[in-house]
Amino acid sequence: MQCFGGCFAENNVAMNTTEQDSTTNAEMDVEIFDRRAHKWRPGPSMLNVRSGAGVTVYDKKIIAVGGHKGAEIHRSAEILIGDEWIEIANMSIPRRNTAAAALNGLLYAVGGDDGSSNLSTIECIQLSERSESQWKIVDMEDEDAGESSQLNESFGNKDGLELLEYERATLAKTLPASVLFVVASGLGLERLFLEHLILFSDRRLLALVLNTNEHDESYFVSKLKEHSVDCDPKVINSDVSVKDRQSIYLEGGVQFCSSRVLLVDLLQNRIPTDRVAAIFVYRAHQTLNAFQDSFILRLYREKKPDGMVKAFTDVPNTLSSLGQLQRLVDRLYVRHVELLPRFSNIIETELNKYQLKTAIFSVDVPTPLRRVHRTLIEFIKVCVRDLRTSSLAGKHADDQLEEMVHVPWASTQLEKRLRDRRGNISEKQQRLLNDVASLREILQLSENMDVATVLSRLQVLKNDRTVLEEHSGWLLSPSFNRIMEDLLTIAGVTNGKGDPKKFSVPAKWTVLTEVLREIKNIQLEKKEYRNNNPSVLIITSSEDLSRQVTDVVRYGMNKMKWMTWRQLGYKTNQEMPDDDPLWDPDTISQLMRSSLDVESKSEVIANVQKSQKTTARAAQKRRKHAEEMSGFSSDSRIQTSLIQFGILQYKRRKSGNEVREQR
Repeated sequence: MQCFGGCFAENNVAMNTTEQDSTTNAEMDVEIFDRRAHKWRPGPSMLNVRSGAGVTVYDKKIIAVGGHKGAEIHRSAEILIGDEWIEIANMSIPRRNTAAAALNGLLYAVGGDDGSSNLSTIECIQLSERSESQWKIVDMEDEDAGESSQLNESFGNKDGLELLEYERATLAKTLPASVLFVVASGLGLERLFLEHLILFSDRRLLALVLNTNEHDESYFVSKLKEHSVDCDPKVINSDVSVKDRQSIYLEGGVQFCSSRVLLVDLLQNRIPTDRVAAIFVYRAHQTLNAFQDSFILRLYREKKPDGMVKAFTDVPNTLSSLGQLQRLVDRLYVRHVELLPRFSNIIETELNKYQLKTAIFSVDVPTPLRRVHRTLIEFIKVCVRDLRTSSLAGKHADDQLEEMVHVPWASTQLEKRLRDRRGNISEKQQRLLNDVASLREILQLSENMDVATVLSRLQVLKNDRTVLEEHSGWLLSPSFNRIMEDLLTIAGVTNGKGDPKKFSVPAKWTVLTEVLREIKNIQLEKKEYRNNNPSVLIITSSEDLSRQVTDVVRYGMNKMKWMTWRQLGYKTNQEMPDDDPLWDPDTISQLMRSSLDVESKSEVIANVQKSQKTTARAAQKRRKHAEEMSGFSSDSRIQTSLIQFGILQYKRRKSGNEVREQR
């Protein structure tokens, strides 16, 4: 009976260690199969007879571990260096039928048996120091936990993208399947989608992304570049020529495609469907009302039945019944649905680890300012009602009452529809849309900014002749005059004279001052913070508000009050107060998009398309050169050359009773 161990070394040489299992004729042969010469040749004999040994390769050297000679089970191991076998340290346990592996400079002996029972232990030795190193037993549970933790941390993570436990579990569970992800709003669908894009950013794979807009593409392209993926993402739309698209598809990686272009290319067989690893559908719930993406998936399934489709949505409210869910699953051509609700045990447990302690501060505003807010809200509601009255679609809307609650702060569906067809609406509708936008802006200013800023904005509108000619009349109403009177009262202006002492600062400034002073008084241990000071992050709704809050923190409330008062243009004898910063001015930094040296979304897409165009043209040249060398053209649709073109002249001749046609 022949018992052997085999391995594969460099230079296309397969090496097998063999042993004739006979008590009378035991050998220690090594035979080498040279793949280039395609024949076997004898190799140097081992030091010991080894049947059922574990064999592996490390640094181009063959290693034989354990095994047995008859009833004798070996603890020894030996390594082939050049043409000589050298013995290394003995294992702690005799092993035969063991598995050997070399990884990261360590030689592992896994399992096997000792002649009486099967072994479940692992031991390893440091190969770089084999003359001095000894074998040691590895704790399998700890090792498995460590390897599992390492795998989880690096699963699809090429450059530091951290995933939560439930995200890792979901990714590992659904990776090989076609699935629809229905995620609760706010759980970070973008992170899960981005992780899938990172995994498929490989030149050997082609992943197509559907139903993304310019904002989505800019965001995901930027994130993929940050994570240094192997294959740069690409954006394919109508701006990319047909020839370039054909070459870009062959480049692989993640490609964001417009539905119309992708549909045409599928029908024209311009896409190598057999190379498409997956199609990702973003905002999958929109497929319920749009059939183009569903038709694309149908064509893809017809050409590649085992192809992968992954769809993502974080708007579960659109799937209010099982019937709607079934229709969506049918249109996406998937078989599995993965639900990620907030009340899931694994999600709730994970999020509770990072639960924040929140404190809500309610600030009281002056009575005149409350009247201003109420009047502006009434203006907005009146404009929206008039807009509904002037629109046929708005008259039959069922959600009027629901939208009227939120209408002062959010656009209604009717407004969005009218803006989309702005060129086909009446002048009255256009005026109402402009008035609603201006009134919402003023309402937000009055809630967030100081009274001087609100007055300045209203004066600009009142003095603008174009606005006066096109507005619906609210600027000339008595209610608007009362708004101006209340704002002047808050600003401390009476009968055209201003008093800086009566100027009312926003109530939020006072709360911010108290909170920052309280935080500064918190006693912290030195080991918690390097500079022994806590850090505070202040998030604002606009860049103008961010600048104002920064000035309040840097100069103090008194000086900021004086500076704001000066914007009204009234004279004052009061001197400018000294700085009274609420925080160390040297540690205050302001982060805004306008101050960042980053590309805009249009620049991101333009740079990607410029790069992919260069890549496509280079690929076309290489393909053309290869076809010229081989004399074969891969394009079967190239038009043949015309030898004769035009109208062919026929001449009729009679020859007896026979009529012949001559060309």
